[in-house]
Amino acid sequence: MLTRRNFMNRTAGAAATAATAMYLACGAAGANPGSPAFGTGLRTFIGGAPVEPSGVVEWERRRLSVAAARLSTDFAGLLRGELDSLLGRFAVAVDDIAAARSALSKARALIGSDGLRELLAAELAASEAATRTALAASGGQWAISTTEIVSDRGSAAGFVEWFGLARTTDARAIWTDACPDHYIIATLADGRQEVVEVTGGAVLASRFFVDYADSTGVPVSADPAYPLAVAGTAALADGTVIGGVRHQFRDEPGGGFRSHLAVAFPAAVPGLYIAEHEWHLACEFGNWITAYLR
Repeated sequence: MLTRRNFMNRTAGAAATAATAMYLACGAAGANPGSPAFGTGLRTFIGGAPVEPSGVVEWERRRLSVAAARLSTDFAGLLRGELDSLLGRFAVAVDDIAAARSALSKARALIGSDGLRELLAAELAASEAATRTALAASGGQWAISTTEIVSDRGSAAGFVEWFGLARTTDARAIWTDACPDHYIIATLADGRQEVVEVTGGAVLASRFFVDYADSTGVPVSADPAYPLAVAGTAALADGTVIGGVRHQFRDEPGGGFRSHLAVAFPAAVPGLYIAEHEWHLACEFGNWITAYLR
């Protein structure tokens, strides 16, 4: 079986260089909070309460260090990173996020999708078993992660069009680079998206498929106040539905647009996971909206 250690040992020297750069970027001194463009003209709400853009950037910084450890040989570093990310809510400096994103993107590209699937195989098997257990214990009930983002520029229709084009053209860098917890997001020939990511507060990566052509069974209610939506069911490889997404959008009277973002998980999933995924949503959609506005 391919392990992190023997995989990385067999990878070309360029991959080792990228991993080193990733660590340096994630832990660089001389922090520059202004380096990410994230948050310019955006207002984010979690649990109905506003959160500062710097808080979302700090969440991303911690997850960058976790992703760096996951793609390295350092299991201990991974565990320390997870503990820091989930429990270390103390004030720490924001590092050079732009450099860290770039290094992580290069490392993912060097390893490749097939290599990532093989590298994470043990995690994916364990997380699938845990998901099936949670699904069985949930009795058909669901827990919802929700986040809202308001942009003072752009339009709901414009963003939904941009978002859909990125999916249909399989613009993988746009998808994966939006959040450090994204390892693979690929549009398949049948239109579904294969997603390999760490959801919410989970400590293991999971693999599932989102079908945007099937929104009838999504366990998130449509809100008539939001005329535009991107919705689809989430399922395991064998078709077992494990949740879904319904991201809804509307224009704001004074200009710009509002996003109401929602992801459904089996109700037995720990509450910490649901709460942490709201930060995941804030990170990925904040970066996607920022990219769209550019």
